[in-house]
Amino acid sequence: MDDKNAIMILESLAKLAKQVEELSAASKKQPKTVPPTRSKEIHELAAALAKAQGEFKIAGLTKENPFYKSKYADLAEIVSSARAALSKNGLSVLQPPILNEDGANILVTLLLHSSGQWMESRMRVVPPKADVQSLGSYMTYLRRYAYASLVGVVASDDDDDGEIAVHDSRKKFEKGTGLNHKYNAKKESAETITKEQLDQIRYELRDHTDLAEEILDKMRLQTLADMPKSKFASAFKRVREIVMARDGK
Repeated sequence: MDDKNAIMILESLAKLAKQVEELSAASKKQPKTVPPTRSKEIHELAAALAKAQGEFKIAGLTKENPFYKSKYADLAEIVSSARAALSKNGLSVLQPPILNEDGANILVTLLLHSSGQWMESRMRVVPPKADVQSLGSYMTYLRRYAYASLVGVVASDDDDDGEIAVHDSRKKFEKGTGLNHKYNAKKESAETITKEQLDQIRYELRDHTDLAEEILDKMRLQTLADMPKSKFASAFKRVREIVMARDGK
């Protein structure tokens, strides 16, 4: 190979390397693709859901939280109140867990119609404790809320905005055994707790999944990581007091 050919090859390689570098830089600037939440058309699904909702039963309060003495509609009751009407109108629901592009676990709730049209919602799965029991309980909690929200099922206490449960919790707080629910998410800072704070509260809740669920519900959080930083100190203090009371310390 003469010097001229060698130079031409080196120039070609340099040009190719530059093109690869430019393509790589361009790909990094591209925004992450957001998965669609519905099919292109949903008119048949919408019509079927409207008919089905007219036949839904009000979900009864079939379960009781033993700690807060408050009743709620469990997943089985939520599904039972809607399944027959959904099926009659060509609708079905699937709730598969998936691994997201960023490595996060996501619960997908799909509302499917016999026409092929569909809608979905997605919720990040972040259980308070990394064990099978906590994951199972947390997944049931997410499935219950996602199912009811997507298809439009309501429970018999929905109209009072949870005031019955809050009333019971307030009494317990006055006695020093409940969480302080004087919380208004709209008035709180958008800054959330740090990873260290998240690890702290998860550790305290490791054997108390029901308490973790109560925190998420009453503070209107999807995950503990969404807790406002301004509420961490008081929430953590109350959690420790409740856990110690349960353990008889």
